[in-house]
Amino acid sequence: MGYTWMSVLSLPKAGSAPSGPHRGHHSERIHMSYRLLPSALCLLALAGTASSQSHEYRRQGGRWLRTEASGTFEVDPRVVSVRFTAGVADLAAFRAAVGSDFERLDLVRANHLGIVDLRIVEGRDVLETVAALRATGLVDYAEENTLGRWVADPNDPQFSDQWGLKNTGQTGGDFDADIDADLAWDLGTGLPSVVVGILDSGTEISHEDLSANVWINPGEIPNNGVDDEGNGFVDDIFGWDFGNGNNSVPGPFWHGTSVAGVVGATTNNGVGIAGVAGGFGNGDGCRLMCLGVGDNAPSGAILDDAILYAADNGAGVITMSLTVGQSNSIDNALDYAWDTVGVFTDCAAGNSGGSVGYPARHDRVVAVPATDDEDDRPSWSSQGPENWVAAPGVDIRMPTTGNGYHYSSGTSFAAPHVAGVAALLLSALPALDNDSLKEILKLTADDIGSPGFDNQTGWGRLNAHTAVQHALDNDCNQNGVYDPDDIANGTSADTNANGIPDECECPPPSNYCQTAPNSAGAGAVISSLGSQSVPDNDVTLAATGCPPGQPGIFYYGPHAVQLPFGNGFRCIGDTAHRLPVVYIDGLGLALFDFDLPSAPNPGGIQPGDVWHFQFWYRDPQSSGPSTFNLSDGRTIPFCP
Repeated sequence: MGYTWMSVLSLPKAGSAPSGPHRGHHSERIHMSYRLLPSALCLLALAGTASSQSHEYRRQGGRWLRTEASGTFEVDPRVVSVRFTAGVADLAAFRAAVGSDFERLDLVRANHLGIVDLRIVEGRDVLETVAALRATGLVDYAEENTLGRWVADPNDPQFSDQWGLKNTGQTGGDFDADIDADLAWDLGTGLPSVVVGILDSGTEISHEDLSANVWINPGEIPNNGVDDEGNGFVDDIFGWDFGNGNNSVPGPFWHGTSVAGVVGATTNNGVGIAGVAGGFGNGDGCRLMCLGVGDNAPSGAILDDAILYAADNGAGVITMSLTVGQSNSIDNALDYAWDTVGVFTDCAAGNSGGSVGYPARHDRVVAVPATDDEDDRPSWSSQGPENWVAAPGVDIRMPTTGNGYHYSSGTSFAAPHVAGVAALLLSALPALDNDSLKEILKLTADDIGSPGFDNQTGWGRLNAHTAVQHALDNDCNQNGVYDPDDIANGTSADTNANGIPDECECPPPSNYCQTAPNSAGAGAVISSLGSQSVPDNDVTLAATGCPPGQPGIFYYGPHAVQLPFGNGFRCIGDTAHRLPVVYIDGLGLALFDFDLPSAPNPGGIQPGDVWHFQFWYRDPQSSGPSTFNLSDGRTIPFCP
């Protein structure tokens, strides 16, 4: 069986890439002392400046960026600020003096110092406009404005080295080619109630940047030689070393310590680096469950046991930065963790440059390729249809053994970025299921490769801020649940025009959404299979006539004679429930085994209960721009 850690010890550093003024090949750069020189713009020299400060300007993705001593800022493309010279009373007098060239500038505001803000007509270059204003000789100064950011960066001294969390061009890469972690932290920084299983080479739990966020088994009494909580492991206080069969989770190899640090290094503690879900103080971040699966190489024989331990002992997320040979035992453990327990699981895609490795290619695992500081996929990052979402993986600053820090590269360090964002999402919405979490990562990724999905970067590069904001925005009734529309971006039942077709569409006193679910004349038919007997727990929901390969959700609510689901969407507030996302098979069939005892209703489904069901699914072909269809309604009386 083949095995390897997903680290690349001999990868070239970012500095070994082509250097010099053309390294940032996605952007056009120019240096200015308030003069613009790119011939393509044919700009006038900037005269009449109020300062001789030198700035660097570069165009990237249709916008101008300005770099100065304090950082890089996006230039506001619409508004410039001007103070006219003495004798020029206002904008009208200025226009009268210079002619028609400036008629398309609109006054936004003016203040008592004589400074006016002018809005530029769309389509005109902002820096060209500034240059032209200065060239008139009728302004004391004209200047572009910048779009700033709140000053809330953590106090970790090496945070500025973590371009993957916040890229200001500090490594010579592209501004904002990062996961926007600093913006995500404005929404939440992680909670100790969310546990991430680090299945790796062992973790130095005494490290200054990790110790505060290490998971402690709440059911185990330390060092008493007893399996107190009865999970089969004695004194597993911080996890378990499956390779050596003991409770000593630190290992001799640095790899696991680095992976753990990407996820949950203690953020804003005044030392080291920041973790994606490391909290914002001391010990308030997500917890790191440290599980050793091999000292110097991962062992497939014990990986399944570690997966089961993480799933059975409270992990909401599992991250693996390794590859081993395919194994039925590991397959079964992954299926159990995802399907039965609901653990979100990701894995490094691999560093071969070829096909995605295993277990990353397993269909219950989110495969994570790497990106660099220019949002490119490095050539060694494995590619294939299994890739889901990419994350920074080149020259990543991380903790290492011996209480130190270092840089390394590999998809090993892309995967824990995704795990950290998954932990932030679960901190924001604790009831978020893993299928929805996976879909949120897809919907909110920054598309950096070919439009849509591509084998190199999946659905795009991870964006922590957009992901968490999306989850919070779509908890429309603030019940901590990601509501049923959010598998896609349609608006077929968006009666309150918030861009979200959801169970909040019908405010009191109305509680029924009148929609046209099958507007193109095609729609699914929902049925049920089995005895529908509560004691037997025997019912399978089935939807037929669906578009193959699309996602959908079975949705249900209690019986109401006067307002059945019918062919519309039933809004029942807090008593309506959604089931996990299912994908329609190649024959247009969607199936879901409905678990009656654990259905989200007090006591589950009871004998004699009558519930309404409907299937909500994507059908871009038949429903036009809305992208959503609804099946017909199905009423199921549950038998004693």
